[in-house]
Amino acid sequence: MQVVFTPGTLLLIGLALVLAYFGAEIMTRFGIPKILGFMLAGLFLGVTGVLSDATRIALFPLVDLALGLIGYNIGLEIRKEVFSGQTRRMSVILILESILTFAIVTVLTGLLLGAWHIAIVFGALASATDPASTVMVIWERKCKGNLTDTLMFILAMDDVIAILLADAAITIAVLFYATPGTITLISATASLIYEIVASSAIGALLGFVMVFFVNKEENRREILEFELGMIVLLVGLMSWLHLSAILSCMVFGFVVGNYVSTEKEPISHTLKVVMSPIVMIFFVIVGASIDLGVIANAFVVILAATYVGGRTFAKYFGARVGAQMTRTPPLTTRYLGLCLMSQAGVAVGLSLIVEQNFLSIGNAEAIFYGILILNVIALTTMILQVFGPIAASEGLRRAGEYPPDLCGPDDNYDIEAIVSSQNSPDNEQDTVNDPAQDSDDLLRDG
Repeated sequence: MQVVFTPGTLLLIGLALVLAYFGAEIMTRFGIPKILGFMLAGLFLGVTGVLSDATRIALFPLVDLALGLIGYNIGLEIRKEVFSGQTRRMSVILILESILTFAIVTVLTGLLLGAWHIAIVFGALASATDPASTVMVIWERKCKGNLTDTLMFILAMDDVIAILLADAAITIAVLFYATPGTITLISATASLIYEIVASSAIGALLGFVMVFFVNKEENRREILEFELGMIVLLVGLMSWLHLSAILSCMVFGFVVGNYVSTEKEPISHTLKVVMSPIVMIFFVIVGASIDLGVIANAFVVILAATYVGGRTFAKYFGARVGAQMTRTPPLTTRYLGLCLMSQAGVAVGLSLIVEQNFLSIGNAEAIFYGILILNVIALTTMILQVFGPIAASEGLRRAGEYPPDLCGPDDNYDIEAIVSSQNSPDNEQDTVNDPAQDSDDLLRDG
């Protein structure tokens, strides 16, 4: 049996990390999220043949681990507090923008491809929003206010819906390629429900085990290895049971993030540092999976442009209509959609899962579509990673949710929206948290 993972593979991992680091540094200088630098490093290694398909396949366990870590981080960001007070309003916005995005992208790609079982996969992937780059804008700018609070809820729960939609879409696609009589709609639905319930239950169970040990230990750093080991164990268990690692780890992260004693220090910076190179390798592998011969095709470019256009319209319009329906303050109504443009980790990770599932089918058409989906999502992610964070930053700035010390004298705020937001009977929370509540100060700054 040929051993693919050799000392040369370790050399490749080191080279990939170094190139990814420099790629990220270059992107940062232009104000572009680091993820794009990681993917470009992988693209370079793939095009030059340094990172071969055999090596890429050998590194797939790292892909599974990275997906688990991404899910874990999403779970940590979902706080119980966001479900109190304005849950109904936020949920209406969430459901409307995500389902509208799924529907519009599905219809547009379906009309282009003529393959509706593939179109629903694109629709499911389009509903995901990248929390990392948008949250980074919020943290760096120290944003506060109703728009920020609503956005944090949407970012966290958007990916939950995307994961569930993707699981359903993959199930339908696999059913389409199955030999007649081998898989029925009822059995496929039962399998999907089992995967969701089992993945969530195991993630929750191990999460409470983790909480028990963390709450017993005075110094959380003393069990850092145990904490990381639990994540790796969970990812391995999901792979062995053929369940969803990203969903299970997301539930695991939610339990850990919300039920660890408030007296304990939050998740240590050290654990995030450990996660970082694994996530870097993940995006390098995605970049190496890009086939320039595929994305250079005129039809693929049109498909990618249609996907980006449909997704952008649906996210913006869906968020705005949902906010208007729930009488959300004008600040959030006008600018929430601008903050939902980014796409990265979850969508890319799910596209890799789609590719692996389609490749395992063995059908030539399924293999073609698996490769196509991965390449289109990688290409659209590169595009959305450039203007997505810029749009989020602009939306938060114009909503007046930057702190005064980060606002220049020439900054343009939407004064009409801010004043209307103050006078809105639905905006009690804004008067407490929104740094833009003093419109006189804003007028002086403008």
